[in-house]
Amino acid sequence: MSVQGHAPARGSDWMRAAVAAGVLLPLFFLLSGRLYDSEVPLYDSGGRIDSLPLPLSLPVCVVGILLFRKNLRYAWAAAVFILAFAAVLAMSVFSAADTAGFSARKAILAGQFLLPTLGLLLGQLLDDDEQLVPRAFFCLLAVFVPLQLLAGWLQGSLFLTHRLYGFSIYQHFQFVPVIFVAAYCWVLGSPRVTGRRSKLLLTAGMAIYAISSVSFLAIALFATGTLAYWGMQGRREKEEAGRGRNSFMPLLALILIASAVLVVAAGRGIDIRHAGGQVFGKVTALAEGKLPLNVVERLEDWSRFGSGIAESPRSVLFGHAEPLPREVRTSAHNWYLDLAYNFGTLALLPLLGLIAASVRLAWTGRAGLDSHICWLGGIVLFLVLVDANFKVMLRQPYPGLFSFFLWGLLLAKLRKLSQPGGALRRSRDKVVPPAMQEGSSRTPRTRFQVLP
Repeated sequence: MSVQGHAPARGSDWMRAAVAAGVLLPLFFLLSGRLYDSEVPLYDSGGRIDSLPLPLSLPVCVVGILLFRKNLRYAWAAAVFILAFAAVLAMSVFSAADTAGFSARKAILAGQFLLPTLGLLLGQLLDDDEQLVPRAFFCLLAVFVPLQLLAGWLQGSLFLTHRLYGFSIYQHFQFVPVIFVAAYCWVLGSPRVTGRRSKLLLTAGMAIYAISSVSFLAIALFATGTLAYWGMQGRREKEEAGRGRNSFMPLLALILIASAVLVVAAGRGIDIRHAGGQVFGKVTALAEGKLPLNVVERLEDWSRFGSGIAESPRSVLFGHAEPLPREVRTSAHNWYLDLAYNFGTLALLPLLGLIAASVRLAWTGRAGLDSHICWLGGIVLFLVLVDANFKVMLRQPYPGLFSFFLWGLLLAKLRKLSQPGGALRRSRDKVVPPAMQEGSSRTPRTRFQVLP
């Protein structure tokens, strides 16, 4: 007996894969309708919406919600969170209007915080039992990462380039590397995506990519995810009869070779005109035994915004009537501090409720948790609890939509496990065909169905 009548209505596979790829693809456009393509990276739009590059993932998210709207009854967690979050933001805006007049800047900032949460709704609607999302991520990374690295080398730069001949990547140092590495980590943790050889090649390419980004968070996430996955794979292969190979040693050799090539290239001179302070602000400071410039700035910002939150009981609850002038600071470099400073600690309650709901669902369905879901949960934890404490990525359209999208996918999987019989159905669905096991490089063409 099939359970299709009890599962969310699902669109075709290619639609789900296309939506997932669109959420990850770092393609940006301007309100004028043309693609963002600039010789010099844009680090600050000056608050002008007409010059702000907007990600393709924004319209993709809206279209995806419309395509899978039949599943709305299963997305209660996302709907409740978005409505509650919108309510507390509006409460803060109108509270400030009563005392200091309506602030257009604060209203716009509220929209910036709220917009990326659409990704949470899309993730819950998408229903990805067949791991089509990480498959789409793998295909995009396999094409895009070598393309960006090659473009940078052709331009004479050791670091990631923002320009890819025809279009440019907005925030190619600040946000995109962490998102790409997060997508890579989920590819590693998804057994149905591809085989061992393909994952090994992707790991080598992502090693060069992460190092070229000079992003501490991207490198930390890459190192943690890679060591955890390939370490477990090496142990598993040693334990299996007749398979004495070790995946970790050749992987480590590839990473060391890639790092050596980068060091040699750096010693021969590189183009750092558009490195965005990545070298002098980070690596050079570390070499001199000092704190990197971006770390020093963050400590100052956290102190400034933290003390501002506690200025008065009203600022604690509802935030400040007006955001700080852009000439002083554009953000707190911490999503939580930024939200509490501008909208008060009450604005944190919906997120805390969402975290509590996620933990409750995970505990209820703990018997059916597998490595695929645990990997996704770990990635979401990193993005929401680690990365968001060093940047305001959850209010930026591209990284925010992606992060909430993964969280929505996690909620959808946990919701199924928490249902009666969900753990049993999950355990039957965990069987991986021989062609898809980690020792194989072949991708199966078999369609997977969840049986009762």
